Amino acid sequence: MTSALRILRPLDERLAAPELQSALLDGELVRLGASYIGIDEPECPRDRARSMALVLGDGRAIVCDRSAAWVWGWAPAPSAVSTCVSIDARVASPVRRRLHAREAVLDSDELVWLDDVRVTAPVRTVIDLARHDDDDDRATEAIEAALRSSMVTAAGLRVALRRRPGIAYLRRAQRRIDRAISRC
Repeated sequence: MTSALRILRPLDERLAAPELQSALLDGELVRLGASYIGIDEPECPRDRARSMALVLGDGRAIVCDRSAAWVWGWAPAPSAVSTCVSIDARVASPVRRRLHAREAVLDSDELVWLDDVRVTAPVRTVIDLARHDDDDDRATEAIEAALRSSMVTAAGLRVALRRRPGIAYLRRAQRRIDRAISRC
C-alpha cells in the first residue's frame, strides 16, 4: 500500500469494497474505527478522529468520553461512538437521540478540531471520563494513561475541576483523578 492513501474509508472511491477487503485479508491494512489504515502507518489522534467522521454524520457532534480517550490513545476502541453536542448548538432532541449525544456546556478551549472532527480536548476528556464512566477501573486506567502521555498534568486537571465547581459528579471525578495521580 502506498502511504499516500493514509486512511481509507469503506466507501472511499480510491479502492472498491472488494479491494479493501482483500487488502485487509492480505494484512496490508488494519481496521481503524470505521476505516482502514496501512500496517506501516503509525496511528495518531488525527487518524482515529477521521475514522469516526462517517459514523458521526453531523458536524455538530463532538467526540467525547471513552471515544475521545481512544482518539487520544489512552483507551481501547469503543464499541459505540460517544458524542455530545454543545448546549449552545441548539440541536433538536430527535437529532441528539439519533447521535446518542448528550448536551454539554463546553468552552472553546475544551474542544480540538482534528481535520473535520471535533473532539473534547485532553483535559476535558479526562474530566468527562472521571465524571461519567460507569467502570471505576476503566476510568482510572484511562486517566493514568492520559497522565503518562504528558497531554495532561495533575495541576491542569485540578484547575479544570475548580473551574466548574457546580458540575455533576464532581466528587466522583476528584476521587478518580486523585487515585490515578497517586498511581502515576
